[in-house]
Amino acid sequence: MKPLKLFTAFILSFFLLANTAAAQSFQDVPTDHWAHDEIRFLTDKQVIRGFSDGSFKPLTVLTRKDAAVMLVRALKLPTIQQPQVKPADLKPTMGGYSEMMIAANKGFFTVTGNRFNPNQPLTRDEMAKALAVAYGYNGKGTSFFKDVAKGNPYYKFIDGIAENGITTGYSDGTFKPTVAVNRAQFSTFLKRVYDKPHEYSVKKDGRILKTFTDETAAISYAVSQAGSTVHPVSNSLMKYEQRPVNLKATGIKNGVLIYSGSEKEAFDKDFYAPYLAKGDSTFFDTFIVMGRQYPNGEFQETPKNLANYSDWKWFADKLFSPSGPLRPLNEAAVEANRKAKVYIGIPYPKRNGNLIDLNGKKLPNTLDNRKQMVNWYISTVEQQWKRAGLTNLTLTGYYWVNETVIHADDELLVTDTAAAIHKLNKKFIYAPHARTTNFGNWKYYGFDGAYLQPNTFRLNLGDPKAKLHKAFLEAQIKGSSITLEIDTYSPHQIGAGLPNFETYLEFAKRYDLQGFLLYQGTEMVYRMGTMKNDAYQKAYEELWDFME
Repeated sequence: MKPLKLFTAFILSFFLLANTAAAQSFQDVPTDHWAHDEIRFLTDKQVIRGFSDGSFKPLTVLTRKDAAVMLVRALKLPTIQQPQVKPADLKPTMGGYSEMMIAANKGFFTVTGNRFNPNQPLTRDEMAKALAVAYGYNGKGTSFFKDVAKGNPYYKFIDGIAENGITTGYSDGTFKPTVAVNRAQFSTFLKRVYDKPHEYSVKKDGRILKTFTDETAAISYAVSQAGSTVHPVSNSLMKYEQRPVNLKATGIKNGVLIYSGSEKEAFDKDFYAPYLAKGDSTFFDTFIVMGRQYPNGEFQETPKNLANYSDWKWFADKLFSPSGPLRPLNEAAVEANRKAKVYIGIPYPKRNGNLIDLNGKKLPNTLDNRKQMVNWYISTVEQQWKRAGLTNLTLTGYYWVNETVIHADDELLVTDTAAAIHKLNKKFIYAPHARTTNFGNWKYYGFDGAYLQPNTFRLNLGDPKAKLHKAFLEAQIKGSSITLEIDTYSPHQIGAGLPNFETYLEFAKRYDLQGFLLYQGTEMVYRMGTMKNDAYQKAYEELWDFME
């Protein structure tokens, strides 16, 4: 092979798409690297790949050619058949020639003196132009950077990406327009372009009423249009769901959260009767048995989480005690001639302070020791389940009690926990709260299902419609399902709480929700199904009508 062809093949091999859609790991991009998620996203989407030695070289300066290839492939633009711009320094034998010709003719980059300058570093001002032109970002002339005057020919592009949340500049108030961009930085900027849909459609009865580029405007319009729904519009990289996903792999059709830590002292089989069956029909088929509190603290990531092995053992023992949540559930299932699936909650291992084992030994709070604590707990639950003889229950999987994954070491903890659970042929799920971060990574973490909480069921939060539209939209974007919510309303509160719950159910029908979890405080379904109160009974019947 001739030297030129060898060089061309090398360049092409650098940019060729990966043969697999699976995210690639790079030896120089650990999970705690500041651009890890962005690089993983673009690798997974086959926009960029690493080097043959297993590295990504995040600090390597990106050339204009590299940027052109990434942009054109991200946008999936067709080849220019009759180019109007023909830079003299671009030859058909060059790696990335087609992509650079497309970028030049689309006006992504400045072509000076009929030269594209493919091997020159990409500067931040040229990056701003490329992103602003490629994605149609316009500013309002309100952005201010100390080193970018409004008379600067690149100001409108920098203003455009700043207005659309792609950049905030440096902490000293500068943009540094002539500084070169490295591979990690450009990956981060390009990922931000795809952090949210580029368009949103508001529909009613299957017909598009209006399309928006702003999410808030789309939701506001949908609130004003009774019976309408908001949907993300797919683009070149992102193919969005058009309704919350029915996560069939979890085996959950109608799931309910059963709080069984110190929130509720004891259970009996009568408690579960309204949960299991209504007449001859099954009501809830899956029970998520978890604890938020233990006698002296909380099992989630809060300042009150001081839990050690003894606290986790207290909860594991309570699960299987005669008045704990599982044995009465099994008794009720036998009596109702029903089978039920069970997910057991895994407490969040605290991040601060020593982990004290059952022998009183103080273990350093390291990632490995936190993993060991989780594995011990899973093993303990598995052993007790085998001995319990719960004939009408199936241990289907585990539920991550914490409602977000925000720390790099927690990402590793959750990923390893998922692997351990899957080795047992069990499933792993969680229910992130409405303001969670990294929610979009739930599949990467190894969860089999995510059930987003709208968190708009409290009586003091006002009209829930906008927040419900937001949650159902997020579920489509992130490919998740939804947690429906109703508080444990007292007889004096249910009159005010019922309209809120009815709105939840109406939205669930409107968005065609299938396969969900229900948050019901500690015993709301029990109250709805047993208490002689018209509002309680109406809520129970309406929930049944939705689930049937």
